[in-house]
Amino acid sequence: MKAVGLVTEYNPFHNGHIYHIEAAKAATGADVVVAVMSGNFVQRGEPALIDKWHRTQLALAHGVDLVIELPTFFAVQPSHLFADGAIQLLTALGVRQVVFGSEHADVDFLSLAQKAPDVNQNDQFKQHNQTFASVYAQQLSDKTGFELKEPNDILALGYATAVLKQQSPIELIPIQRVAAGYHELHFSETQEIASASAIRLALHKNRVEKIKNVVPNDVYQTLNTQASTINFEEKFWPLLQYRITTDTVGQLGQVYQMAEGLEHRLASVMLTEPAPTNYQNFIKRTKSKRYTFARMQRTLLYTLLNVKVDQMQAAMQDPYLRVLGFTPNGQQYLNEIKKQVTLPLISKVDNNLARAQLRLDYKAGKLWQLLADHSTDQQDVTRAPIFVEK
Repeated sequence: MKAVGLVTEYNPFHNGHIYHIEAAKAATGADVVVAVMSGNFVQRGEPALIDKWHRTQLALAHGVDLVIELPTFFAVQPSHLFADGAIQLLTALGVRQVVFGSEHADVDFLSLAQKAPDVNQNDQFKQHNQTFASVYAQQLSDKTGFELKEPNDILALGYATAVLKQQSPIELIPIQRVAAGYHELHFSETQEIASASAIRLALHKNRVEKIKNVVPNDVYQTLNTQASTINFEEKFWPLLQYRITTDTVGQLGQVYQMAEGLEHRLASVMLTEPAPTNYQNFIKRTKSKRYTFARMQRTLLYTLLNVKVDQMQAAMQDPYLRVLGFTPNGQQYLNEIKKQVTLPLISKVDNNLARAQLRLDYKAGKLWQLLADHSTDQQDVTRAPIFVEK
């Protein structure tokens, strides 16, 4: 069977994702669609609106055949590490073509990646008055003339860099992003495609009815009935206050992504009067020109999860393929490739596995439950992959 790979968050699943799935099939003639999907937390360091199981169910209902979880240690990362992890998993699954949306689908991203600046041999990346992304984009522009500004283009370059680094046989196929820009926060009642950001904003404002035309009906019903983290900050904030208030600066300094004395800044702001009043206010008072908002959110999530640098490094060296769900097509594909798969293939998680190789995902799932309204669903232990008959 011929497989096409997609790298996804589905936060939430919407009509643009259906277009992506159909375009991927049309571009490749694939028999099976394999989605590597972030688990219960997404790249920006926020909890997914609904849990990974409901998102898997919806993806399988709308054209995906196999859903593999992108582990937390890859999912909640800067774009280059996020992309690197996704390409590792798809390569191990025998996928040879990956289709992704791009704002500049005509660009040869593999060629661009070959010309990109080497971050390890350039002192400008150590400047503290700009974000790493800004410095990198300027260096890339100076070297190649390409303006790297749009989020999907940034991920596209990440995929290309990962393919080159891993010497992966994967072919990258960009398709033009349509109808709604990644950061577009508004959409009309007549639109059928809106950005995930705009949909989340509408939900945050309790305007659930507004999204009816831009998501499938089963997604609309799920968002109305299932546990959600749309107001996660209200629960996240007191947990974070406790953690930063009670830990020493030395303990905070061991947290993954806590660099350049950021732990001192976090502790100082948290313990200074007048104290920050909420999560957003705290980030605004602690971030600087060096750090993006997303970078701060990721660091605060790892602070709450108490993930140490050595733990993260060890986890990233020990990846696996956690199966969240499949259709009969996806099941057939797994049966065909399972003897050639180069990473551990996990379909069920017991207590031992949850406390060892899947420890970070397990902790993330428990935290997601704390942040979600009315969630009692176990996220990992005893859960079997979802099967959707088509």
